[in-house]
Amino acid sequence: MKTNNITDATKVLILVATIIVVCVLCAVGFKMTNEGRSAVNASTNNLNNMTSQYQDIDKAIYDGAMVQGSEVDNFIKRVLGGDEYLSVVVKTKANHDVGVAYKYDFNEVSASNSSASLGATNKNSLPTAKGNKDYINPNAQFSGKVYKDANDVIICIEFVQL
Repeated sequence: MKTNNITDATKVLILVATIIVVCVLCAVGFKMTNEGRSAVNASTNNLNNMTSQYQDIDKAIYDGAMVQGSEVDNFIKRVLGGDEYLSVVVKTKANHDVGVAYKYDFNEVSASNSSASLGATNKNSLPTAKGNKDYINPNAQFSGKVYKDANDVIICIEFVQL
């Protein structure tokens, strides 16, 4: 029969070394878990930012774009039919100084106030008579401009006839 020749002091040293190795491994594991959690949180924030940027992409495409009057008509009809908090301002050659706001009145951005805002409900139908100063010619060219509020949400799209 074999006997164990390891002394008690050696046994204690091996036990202490094992405990130290286990503690180091646990610390490394917790550190990796925390780094993984922070990486997931950072990626989630990036995804949320990208989502907020692209949620209004169907409206943002009008910023600086040249569009036909027929597309402006169709866009206004979509806005009037939906429940969005959005204003569409159209300035034709006949009403170029004032323009007409569909769905909501729009307060432009001023030098003292950097955010735009919407007021009360305004015009809720498109004029169909060609003699009307607010009539939108389907063949006319319009330039679009997008206005955002303090939260970077699109609240107004302005179309100016060229």
